[in-house]
Amino acid sequence: MKELPASTVVDRIRDHYFSGTELSAEDTRIKERMDAAHAMLLADYENDANIVRMLMGRFEISQRQAYIDLHNCKNTYGELRNANKEALRYIVTQMSMDLIRAAKKTNNLKAWEKAIERITKANNLDKDDPDMPDPSKIQPPIQLITIDFDFMRSAMFKKLDETTKEKLINMYQEFMAQLKLSPLADYSDIFMIEDIDHTEVD
Repeated sequence: MKELPASTVVDRIRDHYFSGTELSAEDTRIKERMDAAHAMLLADYENDANIVRMLMGRFEISQRQAYIDLHNCKNTYGELRNANKEALRYIVTQMSMDLIRAAKKTNNLKAWEKAIERITKANNLDKDDPDMPDPSKIQPPIQLITIDFDFMRSAMFKKLDETTKEKLINMYQEFMAQLKLSPLADYSDIFMIEDIDHTEVD
């Protein structure tokens, strides 16, 4: 059956969260307002009226639209207790902006500087590219090269260049030396290679 596209903005935003579908520019703006409302609910802004006033002021929307966004937020996010990173970043930024406005009125330069520091850290403005992984934490993959002993007896092995053959033979000799010191020494004869030119390694 062909899957029908989500019909309402709430359906499309839910589909975005669950399936990773792309949102239109308008749906993205509505999602941002819902995220903001969600962050305010988590921060306990006392009542819906206060949240509506905040939404109206910050997004320049009507009271009716603010109530719709808040209603959609509650229906979409339900009783979620943990804010996502975007919502937390948003609320830290907005609270810091409120602190800056208060610091301006009282000419409190220390509070102003602290608020700017919080905004900088919350939005990763102190990093060149926050989306780039830390190279020091990246572990290179382990590369395991396996060579069939039968290959070293084959005609193809003899067609290799001398440097490659020498390295493979040295690896073989090191393996055999270690094998003879192991509990499997009695079975080392099954790995013996007699028909290639090589020198013994002490």
